[in-house]
Amino acid sequence: MTPIITRFAPSPTGNLHIGSARTALINFIVNQQNPLSKFYIRIEDTDKERSRSEFSQNILKGLEWLGLNWENEIQIQSQRIKRHQEIANKLLENKFAYKCICSEEKLKTQRELIKSNKNLSKKICTECKINSEVQELKEGFVIRIKIPDDGSLKIEDKIQGNVEVLNKELDDFILLRKDHSPTYMLSVVVDDNDLGVNFIIRGDDHLNNTFRQNYIYKFLNWNSPVYAHIPLIHGEDGSKLSKRHGAVDVLDFKEKGYLPEAIINNLILLGWSPGKENELIDINEIIEKFEITKLSKSSSIFSYKKLNFFNNYYLRNQSGLNKFLEYCKNNKKLKDLILKNENKIKTIFEVYKKDLNNFAEILDIVDVYFDKNFKLDQNEVFSDEFKSLYKDFLNSISNIDNWDRENIQNTISDFLNLKNIKFPILGKPIRFLMTNSYNGPSISDIFLILGKKDSIDRLNQYIEKK
Repeated sequence: MTPIITRFAPSPTGNLHIGSARTALINFIVNQQNPLSKFYIRIEDTDKERSRSEFSQNILKGLEWLGLNWENEIQIQSQRIKRHQEIANKLLENKFAYKCICSEEKLKTQRELIKSNKNLSKKICTECKINSEVQELKEGFVIRIKIPDDGSLKIEDKIQGNVEVLNKELDDFILLRKDHSPTYMLSVVVDDNDLGVNFIIRGDDHLNNTFRQNYIYKFLNWNSPVYAHIPLIHGEDGSKLSKRHGAVDVLDFKEKGYLPEAIINNLILLGWSPGKENELIDINEIIEKFEITKLSKSSSIFSYKKLNFFNNYYLRNQSGLNKFLEYCKNNKKLKDLILKNENKIKTIFEVYKKDLNNFAEILDIVDVYFDKNFKLDQNEVFSDEFKSLYKDFLNSISNIDNWDRENIQNTISDFLNLKNIKFPILGKPIRFLMTNSYNGPSISDIFLILGKKDSIDRLNQYIEKK
């Protein structure tokens, strides 16, 4: 079995975007399908102005949280500049590149000319490569690759199929800037080659770059990798997924209380199907069944509704409570409440979990149950029938010795039978007396969460009001 060497190479100009996480996930899955394979991480920090170390750290934290583990040390692109310069100068020496001194004004004019005439070559520098004086310069130039005007280049892509581009459509892109700093176009090829990367899986917005970068492989007699260009994911309005659609950074999802298995389950089904009716699929089954050639060529829609479905499933399973408690440790408000009453927090989670999209929704729920200064809404008026029943019900509830769900439910049921009344007559006002709301869980669950003392205290407020 031939080893497959994959990599994920994010730019640290922001946190880990959910679309980038999908790319990392697919790289990881393909790697895991072959026991001899390796999966590398490279931080591509060639953009000096926008790259930040905190973004690098957050990207790695996001990958670790998702469980996408990598091989060996992380490669930092900016630490390999001398190697990039070496290759650029080698291409220059072998006449596969040339020096260019074109001004930005001159290049702008040429770009406008090309734009107005689609038949023209995309080469924006037309003179420097044939100017011997320019080629003898020692400083003050950029180094451009020399892509031929004639012919074409074909790429066999695992997702996009066979793709061809005419050489005249490819510009002579810059390898080294005037300050001798390498461009992304050069650095990525050199670093991939030196790592032994033989399978590049990345977004289809890089497809044009692939054609251009392939000339570096050709000119250096390096083996070109296999490619798979993944369609981008969009928001439900069809536009590129961004913050206006909701959370898009992986760590934002973590902070909101989404689980990594839900994120992975959701991402892998964007453009791919495991071929079964049940969409719930864990990472081991994904690794077993995934075929990159079956990934759709079209963009997929990221659905928060679908993500919430998956997350609700995973937080309700057997390990859900432990994961919730772990989430609480990293949330100041919930951490403080656990110190006050851990059992109450646990009970709130167990009662509400069937309706939760994520753990963060608990934050909007806990206040009413931990409010020691809870005051009944004074404007609410209940029926005379309820008023006549109220004190008897309070006495029944007060007589429960073992305060658990079964005894609470039985007491309520016995009371309804004794009085020969329907539950809404009693239940709706009682829920309001306990929470100042007609919506929420069953009143037995509300009693269970609050505990006997707080429940009785809140019910007594109505007597005081009367």
